[in-house]
Amino acid sequence: MSLATRPVYLLHDAAVLARMIGVEAPCCAHVAMSTTGEATTFASFVEGNPLSGNWAVDAESPGSRIVSWSGTLAEEGLFGDEPRTWMRAGQERFAAFLDEIAPALHHHRRTLCFRPHHRHVLSDVHSSVKLLRDRAGGPFEVLLSPADILAPGMLRDVEDHLTRMFAHVGPVAAGVLLADVREGHNTAESGLFDVVPFGQGLLPSALVARLLAEFVPETTPIVLLPGDLDRQRALLGAL
Repeated sequence: MSLATRPVYLLHDAAVLARMIGVEAPCCAHVAMSTTGEATTFASFVEGNPLSGNWAVDAESPGSRIVSWSGTLAEEGLFGDEPRTWMRAGQERFAAFLDEIAPALHHHRRTLCFRPHHRHVLSDVHSSVKLLRDRAGGPFEVLLSPADILAPGMLRDVEDHLTRMFAHVGPVAAGVLLADVREGHNTAESGLFDVVPFGQGLLPSALVARLLAEFVPETTPIVLLPGDLDRQRALLGAL
C-alpha cells in the first residue's frame, strides 16, 4: 500500500498560521492542511470541554469540519480522571450538548467531528460507534485517533486494542489521526501518555500501517502531527 492514493494532511498550529497572514488572534487551536497539491483543509481543531457549559467555536474557523474533544465532567482539567463522565450524568450532559449544538451546525453547514479520548465521554470503540449509530443523519462524525484512546494499562494488549479500533471505527471514521505515544515524566502518576508524531513512540508502526490498509478506505483522510513528515509517510507506506 502506498500513501500516494490517500489524502494526507498535516496538523498545523493555528497561532503560527495566524501570524503568517497577519491575523492577531487564531480562530482555533490547529488546522489540518493538505501536504501535497492544492492547499485544502480537512478540519479546524478546537480545544475546550463541550461538557463545561462554556465551549464555543469561532464561525470563521477554516473548513466545514470542526474537530473537538467530546468532553469530561472532571473539574481538575480537560483530562482529569472522573468516572461520572462515563456514567449516566456524563451521557445525559453529552446528549444535551448534541441537541443544543445541532441546529447551529446545520445553519452554518458544519459538521462536528469528535476526537475520542480514554478520559472523555467518547472514550472507546463502543461509545464512538454508538454515537454514529444513534445520531445517524446528524452533523456529527468521529475521528479515529488510536493514540488518544490508549491508556497506559492497555499497552500490554496493544495489538488487540488497535485491531479492534481499526476494524470497527476505521471503516466509518471521517478521518484518522495517526500519532504515537510514549511515557512522560508524569505518566505513572497521571495515567496519561505523551502524544508524539507517528513512529516516535511505543506503537508498533508496521501493525498500524497494516491495519490502516486493511480497514480504512483509501478515500479517508489521514492526519499526521508535525515532525519528520517524510519518515512518517515512509513508515505508513512500508508494507
